[in-house]
Order: sequence, then C-alpha cells, then structure tokens
Amino acid sequence: MHDGLEALALLGHCPFDLLEGILLLGLGWRGGDEKSDERFPHPQLMPGDPVDRARVRLFLLNFEKELFVHVNTLESRASKGNEKALEKARAHIRDRLTQLAPVFLKNKFMLGDNFSMLDVAIAPLLWRLDYYGIDLSKNAAPLLKYAERIFSRPAYIEALTPSEKVMRK
Repeated sequence: MHDGLEALALLGHCPFDLLEGILLLGLGWRGGDEKSDERFPHPQLMPGDPVDRARVRLFLLNFEKELFVHVNTLESRASKGNEKALEKARAHIRDRLTQLAPVFLKNKFMLGDNFSMLDVAIAPLLWRLDYYGIDLSKNAAPLLKYAERIFSRPAYIEALTPSEKVMRK
C-alpha cells in the first residue's frame, strides 16, 4: 500500500475514491493492514491477536464482496442509464447495512470501543448514502448514530475534499 494511503487510513478515514481504487486494483486489504500497524503503531487499527486479525480480514473481504461491489455499480458510467441495475445495487447495500445495525446497539465502533480498520473501510460508504440515493429504514438508526460518531471526528472532516463535502446534506 502506498505511504499516503496508509497515512489517510490511520487518521481514521480514507477518501472513497482511493479506497475504491485499491479494491479495483485487486490489492484489497491484504498486507496493507499489517504494514500500517507496524509503521504507525498508534492508533492500532488491526487487533493484536492473530485470531481477531483474521476475523477483521474476513469482515473486510465480506465488505468487498457484499457492499463495495455494488458501490462500483453505482459509480460506474456504464450503469448510469440502467435504473434497474442501480436500484438493485441500492437495495443490496441498504439490506446489508440494515443487517449491520444491531451491532451498534452494544458497540461504539465495529470492534467495540476501539476504532479499527473496519470503521475506516465502511465510513466513506456511510458518508455517501444520500449521494447514492440510499435511504435506510428506522431499523438502521443505530448504524446512523454510529456514522455520526465517525463523522464527528475532526480528522475525518478535515480530510474530506470539497467534492466529498457536498455529497452529504
């Protein structure tokens, strides 16, 4: 992973365009998570325990396969005229995010009280929900509160580009 991307991730945010580029290039999260914690040990974004690190990697892989692939559809120029494909992608993202919501009834962040790589990965998508035309139901209220906690981090807001700032109302 490039040094600049590691630094962005460690600040608790990663502009979605960069994240999407990483995923599209097939680099994914494999390896970069380890190197970032070795090079910048605080805050640690990956758990110290090997079993917990493996669980985080599995969650990240699931995010790639079950969420971000549909974001690619929403971002794709080829899909812009295909409203059926766009709505299918929105519905899939809406359903998956709603399934995540109960986690935040008990947890401040995805891994409990600690901000982690999972939070870094999901934050750009949550920031862009309005932009993508994704409305979550009341069942997702805990997820939306969680998103506001992430967005209230000064480093997150400072890192947004002007075009990213206007993506959220």
